[in-house]
Amino acid sequence: MPSDPAPTQGPRGGDAAAHDAAERAAWAGTAAAYAETFAGLCAHAVPALLDDAAVRPGEALLDVGTGPGSVARAAADRGCRVTGVDPDPEMVALARAAVPDALVLVGALPRLPAAVGSRFDVVTANFVLNHVGDPRAAAAALAGAARPAGRVAVSVWPTPPGPAQQLWADVLDRAGVAPAPTALPVGLDFPRTPDGLGALLTGAGLEEVRAREVRFVHLAPSAVWWSAVTRGVASIGAAYRSQGDAGREAMRRAFVELAAAHTGAAGMLHLPARAVIAAGRVAA
Repeated sequence: MPSDPAPTQGPRGGDAAAHDAAERAAWAGTAAAYAETFAGLCAHAVPALLDDAAVRPGEALLDVGTGPGSVARAAADRGCRVTGVDPDPEMVALARAAVPDALVLVGALPRLPAAVGSRFDVVTANFVLNHVGDPRAAAAALAGAARPAGRVAVSVWPTPPGPAQQLWADVLDRAGVAPAPTALPVGLDFPRTPDGLGALLTGAGLEEVRAREVRFVHLAPSAVWWSAVTRGVASIGAAYRSQGDAGREAMRRAFVELAAAHTGAAGMLHLPARAVIAAGRVAA
């Protein structure tokens, strides 16, 4: 599953399965748009994710929620034998094109395809646990896909969000548009902090868990960044699509006004961002 760069907002309720179905429906048909826009932001965390997973050449690595294949490609470049899983068939096609030597399957947490098994040296999930309806069940599934003494590394966007994520919340607020309802069902959320993400992995049975925050600055042409919204990517795109002409124009004006504070030469946005990464080891 690709990652939503907007902070989680909206009414709570429902169940995990309904949440997961709604997520998949919201992302359907946006794979190419995501790959050309928000995927670049999410890719900044990949080197730290693989470093914290201590990947080594020749190891078998499973990337869950692989999206267009950013982690899979980077892991293959480090000499890993890569398997990827994503619930969206269009994302799977993009990942297969990006990493031709990888095995990429359609599947989703917490019930991964039977072909995945539990044989991997490393299991990764880059900005995936912030999308699933039951993060604890998802973390347990990630741990279950790793061999004894295998490693698991994950990332999420933090709360409070960094400027790159907060931009979209501010756009909605200024435009007077309600956010899409993306929050988790009651009782299933976890603190989006190093301690919170680390506790999630510890609760999944992982040992030697370490968590940290990483910071980076993403550069993107302003027009390209806004195009993600008009093409329906993520919760901000869903909010845009739900509006009539007046609401869409209000969002566009709000983006232009707010993006000015982040815009440098040649119309390039400079978007500071933060991510939380946690990694642990399965018992031997």
